Amino acid sequence: NEFQTGVILCHDGQLLIAYYVRVNENLYAVMRASFVCMLLFCQLKAGETAAIIARELSEQTKSNLQAGDITYTVKAMGQLVDLLDVQLRNLTPGGKDSAARSLNKLQKRERSCRIYVQAMVETVNNLLQPQAQSAWRDLSTGEQLRAATMLLDTVEQGAFILADNLLKTDIVQENTNNIQLEVARMSTEGNLPDLKFPQSGQGNSITLSASTLKQHGRNGEIRMAFVLYKHIGAYLSTENASMKLGREAMATNYSVIVNSPVITAAINKESNKVYLSEPVIFTLKHLQQSKESFNPNCSFWSYSKRTMTGYWSTQDCRLLGTNRTHTTCSCTHLTNFAVLMAHVEVKNTDPVHDMLLDVITWVGILLSLVCLLISLFTFCFFRGLQSDRNTIHKNLCISLFIAESLFLVGINRADQPIACAVFAALLHFFFLAAFTWMFLEGVQLYIMLVEVFESEHSRKRYFYLVGYGVPALIVAVSAAVDYRSYGTDRVCWLRLDTYFIWSFIGPATLIIMLNVIFLGIALYKMFHHTAILKPDSGCLDNINYEDYEPEIKSWVIGAIALLCLLGLTWAFGLMYVNESTVIMAYLFTIFNSLQGMFIFIFHCVLQKKVRKEYGKCLRTHCCSGKSVESSIGSGKSSASRPPGRYSTGSQSRIRRMWNDTVRKQSESSFITGDINSSASLNRGAMANHLITNALLRPHGTNNPYNTLLGESAVYNNPSVGMYNMQGVLAFFSFLHECR
Repeated sequence: NEFQTGVILCHDGQLLIAYYVRVNENLYAVMRASFVCMLLFCQLKAGETAAIIARELSEQTKSNLQAGDITYTVKAMGQLVDLLDVQLRNLTPGGKDSAARSLNKLQKRERSCRIYVQAMVETVNNLLQPQAQSAWRDLSTGEQLRAATMLLDTVEQGAFILADNLLKTDIVQENTNNIQLEVARMSTEGNLPDLKFPQSGQGNSITLSASTLKQHGRNGEIRMAFVLYKHIGAYLSTENASMKLGREAMATNYSVIVNSPVITAAINKESNKVYLSEPVIFTLKHLQQSKESFNPNCSFWSYSKRTMTGYWSTQDCRLLGTNRTHTTCSCTHLTNFAVLMAHVEVKNTDPVHDMLLDVITWVGILLSLVCLLISLFTFCFFRGLQSDRNTIHKNLCISLFIAESLFLVGINRADQPIACAVFAALLHFFFLAAFTWMFLEGVQLYIMLVEVFESEHSRKRYFYLVGYGVPALIVAVSAAVDYRSYGTDRVCWLRLDTYFIWSFIGPATLIIMLNVIFLGIALYKMFHHTAILKPDSGCLDNINYEDYEPEIKSWVIGAIALLCLLGLTWAFGLMYVNESTVIMAYLFTIFNSLQGMFIFIFHCVLQKKVRKEYGKCLRTHCCSGKSVESSIGSGKSSASRPPGRYSTGSQSRIRRMWNDTVRKQSESSFITGDINSSASLNRGAMANHLITNALLRPHGTNNPYNTLLGESAVYNNPSVGMYNMQGVLAFFSFLHECR
């Protein structure tokens, strides 16, 4: 390729070679950089004003830019500011100038400054346009940082040159797609309103109070400069940024990004950081409004004018509020502000996975809700199942049913902040309530195995107080401490970036640990009882556990299974939130939908007593045409069955009196002769003794002691023929063994 070369002396004293033919991309960049330098050299030599050169520079940067164009254009802008300042001094009115000549010079100064600022804004707009991003990326991180910092400093200097040369109080505005600038000269006398920039901002604004304006006024006037840069934050490195990070950010592989425009506020050209007695408040719109950006930090760019390098800092800045789209901050100084956020690159899931997860979620949770409804119906409407333990099961089903329903309809309402916070608080309460009622089941099983006979006083009031009072207290305290942490930008749940999630993890973990302890003791007691029971033992001390050992085992196994399921569900849920992997998403979704099904299986289908109630219900509705005799026989049979559990504490006293009375009676009369040869006599005497003794008379027909007296004993005018021979013989055999 043919090309021409030449040596050009640039304004910074460097000798550069200009290439007039494009050889490759890198060579073309050098050529364009040299042309910028050559342009300045030729026009400065011709005596052009800084305003005219700035206008030419804005025209040259409208075309495709290369990496070298960025750095040399920024340097040229810095040199033009110095040139403008020198040229303005030459236009300063002298003592010998007439009033008209002095006014003419002042007007020319203002006009030159306006032209320069307008051209400067156009040039910056060209450098920040999306088409120039590739040129910026070709620069190293350090070069990007220095160029962007110099750009911030140069624009602020140019703005104050204009502010100092305005002939009267005025506000000058220059608006483009990528930069908005406002220069103001205002009077501080009289009633002064708060000043907001930009006046018609699209979600981005900064407000200075009237007291701040009066405080920094000079000679009754104040000069201010405001600038809003749309994309310059991408070139200001966040490598050494000071960030206040929550647990959500620390638990993930995140990067820090500038997720807002950069907004600049300056007063009276003092320094690059002016301190205020009253904080300045600004609101910035997020550039990325996705779920992958979180943990907003109110930051400012702290830089050195000598080296043109800096870093992001949060010193003296405070977060006032944030949502998915905007963040509001306050700072006690003026400088260049932005919102920094932690950002997580989430791998885009396959649409097939998204569809499957949605289907599993809806189908699984709906199936779980149906199972919970059936279980709730079972526990509420079968009278034969009513007990303290049944109360625990009812409220566990209610808590999970409401929690799962809220999860289904409200977990993704992040676009509605108020509704999202309400859903998050309700989910917090009902899931904690589910854990608490599960813990109470472990306590109840422990009490059943340790005390053997239940107390005559129900513990329901204490269960309700703990089951709903403890979760309500936790939610109330959490909301009082930080109600803003209910609801996030991603889901309607508890925030992970402020340790607020521990208001759920902490109590849930404690409940699981305590439940493990109680269920462990229950298992020990259960196997301990099994080990000490003798195969030929028939005493009353062993009747309760020996008869219902399979049922108690089923209860304990069901409680352990549900504990593991609930614990694993939320373990997978937390891992999914932190890692956002497809595997964790599937595990959490599947386990979350199995809870209702597990309750129905372990507490209804596998329980013998519940199955009997189902059978009675089916016989009542489907077999109502049976004969009266069959119904009576069925009633007698069911009346003679031992219940699943002794229901009153008074039976404990009956047991002791029973043993004492039986022992004395057997010694005095019943076991004096051959039992087999005098069965009728002994049977009649024993029956009369039991029936006439008020302390030993069983109360009601549905009592475990009925079996000992006979399956269908009648207590009015007893006779030998009225007793079931098999039951009486079993009773005498029992007495003989206990003797």
